[in-house]
Amino acid sequence: MKRVFWGLVGLGMGAAIGVGVMRWASRTADRLAPQSVAEELLQTAADWRERLSGALEQGQAAMAEREAELRAQLAEPGSGAG
Repeated sequence: MKRVFWGLVGLGMGAAIGVGVMRWASRTADRLAPQSVAEELLQTAADWRERLSGALEQGQAAMAEREAELRAQLAEPGSGAG
C-alpha cells in the first residue's frame, strides 16, 4: 500500500512539474519570439525618444531664461559685477 501511495504521489508531482515546465517554456518562447522582441525594442526606443525630447526642451528653456537674465544685466547701467 505504501508503494502505491508513494508511486501515485510521485506520478502526481511529475505531472505537476511537467505542466509547470511546459507553461514556462511556452511563455518564454512567446516572449523571445522575433515579433515580441521587435515590439519591445520599438517601445524602448520610443520611451528614450520622449525622454531625450523632454530633456532638450528643458535645456532650451533654461538657456533662454539665463540668456534673458544676462541681457537684462547688460542693459541696466551699473548692475554689472565689475
